[in-house]
Amino acid sequence: MVTTRRSKQASEPAAGAPARTSPAGPRTTFSLSEDETYELGRAMGRSLRGGELILLEGDLGLGKTVFARGVAAGLGVRPEDVSSPSFTLVQEYKGGRQPLFHVDLYRLDDPDDLGTLGLEEILSGGGVVLVEWGEKLPPYLRRDAIAVRFHDVGEGSRQIEIETSQKPAARPRGDA
Repeated sequence: MVTTRRSKQASEPAAGAPARTSPAGPRTTFSLSEDETYELGRAMGRSLRGGELILLEGDLGLGKTVFARGVAAGLGVRPEDVSSPSFTLVQEYKGGRQPLFHVDLYRLDDPDDLGTLGLEEILSGGGVVLVEWGEKLPPYLRRDAIAVRFHDVGEGSRQIEIETSQKPAARPRGDA
């Protein structure tokens, strides 16, 4: 059973602080199994329109790739085709409503190597970009991203925090 609760900070801004404009705001979900993590990703995938950047953050083995398979399924991409792109760094999946670019930065040690991946071109292409180890992206690339943070709470359970930017912005398409 997946349970969700809104973070207190999303529903009750501090005194004098402006209210968040995003109706979703940050939320916390608890997943008790891989199937639940997959279904959470699939639900997110169904809501995506293209141009989104999704950052998956958390330690090894917490379900980032399982979540990515769910997102792929929600986009209409065959989930069995999705694997961790740890050795290729970037994998493109076509055949769904939107192209899905699955990026894995686990093996990337030098931030200067990001330029060789063509991430800025991928981000401007209009597809959905899902980045495992998204915390390795520099802040200017993380702007307007959906951050999905995985935390181990023991016994195979995960706490999954999903935080959207205040104002979801469509990423530009093409070379414009």
